[in-house]
Amino acid sequence: SPANPTGTMMSREALSNLMAAADSAGIRFISDEIYHGLDYAFPAVTAAELSPNALVINSFSKYFCMTGWRVGWMVVPDVLVRPIERLQQN
Repeated sequence: SPANPTGTMMSREALSNLMAAADSAGIRFISDEIYHGLDYAFPAVTAAELSPNALVINSFSKYFCMTGWRVGWMVVPDVLVRPIERLQQN
């Protein structure tokens, strides 16, 4: 897309409110934090700070300017580690 990258981050308050809404609806919260460290408007807040049940997806690629590479990582609750390993290995 010619508009890429258009990522942004949420403030701590907005992220907390969104996570609370997802929790009250029984929805697991997945936070795409690829742009953390690339926005200087306010300090980055990670969903992992706000809940031990959040899933966080991040990448080395954007932050270290590795154009075209897809090298990333996830932080997940212990109960999801093995199911995600099974998905990833295939």
